Amino acid sequence: MAGPLATFSGADSWVEHPYSNGIALIGDAAATSDPSWGQGMSLTLRDVRVLRDALIANENWDRAAHTYASEHDRYYRAVHTWEDWLTDFFFGASDEARARRARALPLIAEDPTRIPDHINSGPELPLNESVKARFFGET
Repeated sequence: MAGPLATFSGADSWVEHPYSNGIALIGDAAATSDPSWGQGMSLTLRDVRVLRDALIANENWDRAAHTYASEHDRYYRAVHTWEDWLTDFFFGASDEARARRARALPLIAEDPTRIPDHINSGPELPLNESVKARFFGET
């Protein structure tokens, strides 16, 4: 007798510009990130706040919702990029990934700030090639 089993995809999914024709998508309807990194509730609450603030600031709700959607695209792109880096770094199984960890982990042990704190601090932190190179132990 087999017990109940369930699976779900951990893949990111999103819509580009989560507003159209009077409908704004928020939370998982707008974008889902890999649950390994625990950003779902933070993204949902941020979506609600950003949409609320845009609606309060602009009497034209269509324009306000487009403002929300553009902002959502910006911060979700940052979350998606950072989660890709984490996944490549910690879960990569290639020889290159193992070599990267062997190079970077001792540097991180000496200086934990080499891992940018986007998970806790949000997508406004710098997120560019020099940040990635430092995290991956290339500089």
